[in-house]
Amino acid sequence: MRHRTVVAIAILVFVLVSLIAGRMQIGGFGGRSSVLWVSDTAREVSGNHHAPAVGRIEDRGVVYAPISGRADTENCELAALNGANGHSKWQYQIPAPDCTIHAVADPTVADYDADGIDEVLAATTENKLIAYDPLTGDAEFEHELTSYGYTKPIVADVVGDGDPEIVVIDVQGTVFVIRSDGTTVWTRQLGSYTWGQSAVDDFDSDGEPEIAVGAGGSGQLYLFEHDGRSAWETPVSFESSITWMATGQADGDSAAEIVVATARGGLVAMVDGDANTVWERGLGSFAAVNTVVDGDGDGSSEVYAVAKDGILYSLAAGDGTTEWTTTLTTADVQMMPPPSVGDVDGDGTIELVAPTNDGIVSVVDPRSGEIVWTYEREDAIYTHPTLADIDGDGDGDVKAFVMYGRGRVVAFDFGR
Repeated sequence: MRHRTVVAIAILVFVLVSLIAGRMQIGGFGGRSSVLWVSDTAREVSGNHHAPAVGRIEDRGVVYAPISGRADTENCELAALNGANGHSKWQYQIPAPDCTIHAVADPTVADYDADGIDEVLAATTENKLIAYDPLTGDAEFEHELTSYGYTKPIVADVVGDGDPEIVVIDVQGTVFVIRSDGTTVWTRQLGSYTWGQSAVDDFDSDGEPEIAVGAGGSGQLYLFEHDGRSAWETPVSFESSITWMATGQADGDSAAEIVVATARGGLVAMVDGDANTVWERGLGSFAAVNTVVDGDGDGSSEVYAVAKDGILYSLAAGDGTTEWTTTLTTADVQMMPPPSVGDVDGDGTIELVAPTNDGIVSVVDPRSGEIVWTYEREDAIYTHPTLADIDGDGDGDVKAFVMYGRGRVVAFDFGR
């Protein structure tokens, strides 16, 4: 067989494989971007909407993927995947009677018991918070919840005694602060569905942490002191469900601010630690946010928000004014997951990794809004990417891990 024929066949095979797995376009991103792996965790349903967590366990990167399947099947699990190739390491299977589309909430990797080893924590439809051994998947800690979980547990020293606690909010808005020995520090019942990611930070400059919780169903934002007391006389109320939440530094003082996004009206609002709404922006419907960060290096933070119209907005965190917009998709999508931010190519500057509900992943320059790289797959995306350094080589670049609706995790390596 002639050399040119071999080359032509190789090119044809590459093209066919690309069409089957996904379509990639490399623009001004140096030609280095590539799909690192695609996990073998596909399910029949297309509704997986919880983001994976990533940790380095014994100097190896591990991806912990929350996988949901059809009700009353054995298709729901927390899957541990090799960060380098996506191969399975272990699975914790959710019992079939508890298997639903919300089977495993967003996991977190943290040392909840201060033993020097990170564990994997997640709330499940067994109505439990479970801490798993990161190498085997064995459950080493369980705590009963009043309902299934939806958001990522938080491990932090909330009460200020030098030891970490676990903060977990179930989907019905019950707030738990739990010690590593299983005892409950305090709990509060908000009586409202809760979907936005809660946060622990110093929001009022008093030197002590507070817990910010957006009760989605009621559209109310709560702030709790470390001992469970309400930091505000009344919660901050919005006219629609709070579906996404992010926190960060917006004005340069010592306190963090809270950004919420609502469904109806697509409202994005900045709230400070004194319960003041600093600014509001209406983006149409189904707004979503994930980070507050200085993405363009100008010394001031931005809020990167999306809405159902498929447009990505860079909003000045200080006053909510628009710095730029770019269209990620023109399809009539159900919703839009928010972007994540990180130095994905190791050049010392930040990029946005922005997914769309119709299966597109784009790398966006946060200085201009220019889309520099895209990847398309015929599967929906409902949640933000997870960005993490899994190889520990110190070169500064992070990988991106995207959960698709049918349960596949696609790993992107933009520094190759």
